[in-house]
Amino acid sequence: MKIIIIDNNRLFREGVVSLLKSQNDMKVVGEFDVSEDVIQKVIDIDPDIILLDAGLFYTTSIGIMRQILVHRPQVLFIILTAQDTDEQFYEAINSGAKGYLPKNINKAILPAALRALVQGEAIIPRNLVTKIMEEFARMGKLNSYGRSYNNSNNDSSLLTYRELEILKKLEIRPTNREIAEQLGISENTVRVHVGSILGKLHLRNRREASDFVKRRMDLLDSHQG
Repeated sequence: MKIIIIDNNRLFREGVVSLLKSQNDMKVVGEFDVSEDVIQKVIDIDPDIILLDAGLFYTTSIGIMRQILVHRPQVLFIILTAQDTDEQFYEAINSGAKGYLPKNINKAILPAALRALVQGEAIIPRNLVTKIMEEFARMGKLNSYGRSYNNSNNDSSLLTYRELEILKKLEIRPTNREIAEQLGISENTVRVHVGSILGKLHLRNRREASDFVKRRMDLLDSHQG
């Protein structure tokens, strides 16, 4: 498999290159920091996998990935992050990443993760997988009591009653913990709901969710009435 590394930390890049060079089925075909022509370089090389640092001013990293995927939709991206956040994770996956790993993982994990990736597996830390599965199961129970809406003329019609409730609270951009305390639910439940809300409404972050609520409060109130 042909692999490219995009990271502004030269020492980190060199460490990853050294690790992958010892793998018989892997070849590093490029290592770059962020520059004006990195996107064209990657497109020309046409790798199988790209390891992309999330710390490159995160919006820049996501922009790089999106532009490359327009020209090379088959490329598999793994986002490497030093500072994990809920929004970062959901935006990375919604933007096309197939994997999301912390930079401090054991070095033996990365080659195994790359092999699993090309076999069609999504690469997500075990703790996140467990939380996601638990909270989606919890969401299913909530949905059985909630109200769903099917008005195709309005994006917010896709939200469940609980999601609408949480969306309205995002107007003042509280933390997940604050929302959880207000609604009497777990912080992890809020985390999954917020990710679902952003995905259904095609919003990139909580700031856009806040703006959405401010523009459409009357309609949201009518949906919950």
